[in-house]
Amino acid sequence: MNRILLVFFISCLIFSCAKIVTPSGGAKDSIPPVMLKSKPEANSTNFSGKEIEIVFDEFIVLDNPTQRILISPQITPAPEIMADLKTIKIKGIDSLRENTTYIIDFADAIKDYNEGNRLNGFSFAFSTGENIDTMWYEGRVLEAFNLTPIANKFVLLYSNFDTSYMRTKTSDYLTRTDSNGVFRFRNLAEKDYKLLVLDDKNQNKIYDLPNEGIGFSTKVLKPYLADSTVNEKLLRQIFYYSDFVEKVEEIPNTKPQKTITDSLFSISKYEKDTVDYYNNAYQIVFKDTLTKENFSALLIENSDTLQVEFSKKNDTLYSLDADLKTATQYEIIIEKNTVFNTLKQSNREFKHKFYYSSEQDYGALTLNFKDSISFDACHIFYLYNLAGNLVREEQVEKGEEKISFKNLKEGAYKVKIAIDENCNKTWDKANFELQQESEKVLIYNKVIAVRRGWEIEEEWIISQ
Repeated sequence: MNRILLVFFISCLIFSCAKIVTPSGGAKDSIPPVMLKSKPEANSTNFSGKEIEIVFDEFIVLDNPTQRILISPQITPAPEIMADLKTIKIKGIDSLRENTTYIIDFADAIKDYNEGNRLNGFSFAFSTGENIDTMWYEGRVLEAFNLTPIANKFVLLYSNFDTSYMRTKTSDYLTRTDSNGVFRFRNLAEKDYKLLVLDDKNQNKIYDLPNEGIGFSTKVLKPYLADSTVNEKLLRQIFYYSDFVEKVEEIPNTKPQKTITDSLFSISKYEKDTVDYYNNAYQIVFKDTLTKENFSALLIENSDTLQVEFSKKNDTLYSLDADLKTATQYEIIIEKNTVFNTLKQSNREFKHKFYYSSEQDYGALTLNFKDSISFDACHIFYLYNLAGNLVREEQVEKGEEKISFKNLKEGAYKVKIAIDENCNKTWDKANFELQQESEKVLIYNKVIAVRRGWEIEEEWIISQ
């Protein structure tokens, strides 16, 4: 019996030791795939084949290749591009132009099979002639008004500058912007080009719909050879894009409202408990049309109670007819059954405590500016809080070099300016048919702290 138990114990130990487990340790793979070889070789000339194979050092997959991979100049019909283990195969290459350099732009479509590490910015070029083009061009696309990067938009290069041609024909070259708005062209022919940024609604890579957002260059672009100044050139080449709908924010209501629900109908009051002295009015908005032109209420100041009147401004808006003292606390009481709507429903008692502010509760900002970009333009200034909300918008006439923002709440602000070239008091987006770029917008490089009771003065030299 003891012998049997011993054999059983040894057998269990053996099988336990032989158990397969996942190896532990080792750093996670974070390296994207690396190209080992290709057929034909990259940047080869006199290409006349029908297929291309590109071999990598690990198993790969293609992420949404029909959307991410672009070929310039475009090939019709488009070849089939697929991943097979460690190899990308491009089949059905046909109808190529003579003496032409082709670029297959993979963007970030290639990633390794195991960890999903993307190979960003990979491209493969070949030529059907004896020489291959080697020029570069890089740039960045920003939203024209907000100056934020524009991602995943087509960038097209045309050597034919006729606007009707650019509206009806495919481009010489195309690529896409990345998440930072950056685009890169490689293997360009040594020609002059004009650039078009496109939100391609119908995916035909042509600006042919009125609701397609665009950006473009009015100046001729010259590609360059890759050298140590490439990064400097990238920083200088900024292009501006606008959606087909203008996106200038409206000034928000400086008195946000919330609703107090009554059992019969609703009254809205200003959510904040401070009423700005410079608006010179305390107003109440009703949710229903009232039957009265005026109604009475109680106004409490400290221990004093006064009977006051509200007068009708429109169907639902009523204003307090009383001279309020600045820097003073008040309470308004509208007693039950004071007002009625058209259905003869009445209100419950309404109370609201508020502070009627004074000039000393606010700060001011004066900005002295000098425009070195345009000497014959008007200007539009936009003041934002740090949450990105537009607080003020002010127009400055031609020749003036000073703007003042008064009655500002204490806090931090940023300033933006639009150079209003035609002095029409609005920011104008780009017009492709007239070849007019959007009006220039710049942001002051400092956050301005405004303190209550203080006036801040800043200087701004406006330059490129």
